Amino acid sequence: MRPLLPTWRERKRYIAYEVITATQTPRDLSVPLLERLGELLGAFGTAEAGLLSVQYDPGTQTGILRAAHTAVGKVRACLLMVTHLGRQEVLIRTLGISGALAGARRFLPPGAELTAVKTIKGIHGGDTDAGDAAPDDGV
Repeated sequence: MRPLLPTWRERKRYIAYEVITATQTPRDLSVPLLERLGELLGAFGTAEAGLLSVQYDPGTQTGILRAAHTAVGKVRACLLMVTHLGRQEVLIRTLGISGALAGARRFLPPGAELTAVKTIKGIHGGDTDAGDAAPDDGV
């Protein structure tokens, strides 16, 4: 199978963001954030935006999302509307937008670990955390 021509590929933008909470949480907030963005954008808007969590650092609570260039405005607006992730009150601040992943990493604080999400997950990326699942009683 031949790769797509560059003119046919979807142009991507990388959005660097910071999660501001009252108390720092050690868990990964990128998956609940993607689920909340999916609720706000709806099925069609989510498909159009092509959201993907590229990176998240629980230490500095910063991360990078990938989105289509045409949906950056909608994604930024939805990031402002996110007030809760689970039971925790949050505020999401956009640090910067870039067309290259290396450019988006410049917006992150110097102490941020540049590690990728274990498996890059989109909105419906499968299991979020094995500890959150209810035990299977075999019934």
